[in-house]
Amino acid sequence: MKTAHYIITNSNDFNNDTKAVEKLNCYLNDIESIFPEIEKVFGNTWQDSQINIELNDSKGGALYIPGDDVVKMGIYNRNIQKEYPENLWGCLFHETHHAFLNQILKNRKDREIFNGGCNREVFNYSFMATTYFNLREKNIIDEQLYQKFLNKLERELKDDDAVKLFKEYNDMIFKKSDNFSKFISVVKTSDLLFVDRNKFRKDLDEIKKLLN
Repeated sequence: MKTAHYIITNSNDFNNDTKAVEKLNCYLNDIESIFPEIEKVFGNTWQDSQINIELNDSKGGALYIPGDDVVKMGIYNRNIQKEYPENLWGCLFHETHHAFLNQILKNRKDREIFNGGCNREVFNYSFMATTYFNLREKNIIDEQLYQKFLNKLERELKDDDAVKLFKEYNDMIFKKSDNFSKFISVVKTSDLLFVDRNKFRKDLDEIKKLLN
């Protein structure tokens, strides 16, 4: 099974469960439909080959393995069972954002540099929040679902410092529609910004000035 941006490496293992395969196919198409919105937020079209998906028979979440460039995903994940656009939470939506960020993280020694020392996926969550914001602006999701997703992101972060940084990122990014893509562009072309965890606060303050 494959789409424009995804290929499932072991889909034949689940051919006997027709209903699960049908739901998975619908889910992939739903994620594909908003893939251009993720590209727009990031500021670049997807440059790599198709994202490999390795299925298992669990209800568990998905996990992006950067070294192998593969998403491991349970075919019975609860998000796959939901209707669009309520299914735009977690699972492949979440891991696709990780795959995009891998393009700027793979050459960095500290892959957690943008999380500011927090033991949470703060920057990826802010990336997702920006995509939700754009989807709301295009009426793909309504205000109620947007707020639900945003609140869930905050709850998932749990740690007070992580939530504080998440809100700081969002305040900076939501000021202008292209601020996230500008952030990515600046980071991609700089050998000095966000390379030392001890300089995180200084670097973040500097990039804020560039985006204002």
